Amino acid sequence: MTDNLEETPLMTVEQAASYLQLSTSSIRSYIRSGNLKAFRIAGKRKVLIQRSDLLALLEPTRPTES
Repeated sequence: MTDNLEETPLMTVEQAASYLQLSTSSIRSYIRSGNLKAFRIAGKRKVLIQRSDLLALLEPTRPTES
């Protein structure tokens, strides 16, 4: 797997936390609350998050003016 998270379509919880500069418990909390979609590989404990879903968590700090 590449170390460049900008190009990675799927991320682990740890990678997602690093990418957004959050704790892994914050990422897991977003998943539990339904604010972040995540997928578990069948029969494995590994959880994967799509980069596009992770970026959807971000919102502007100020509404844009029309």
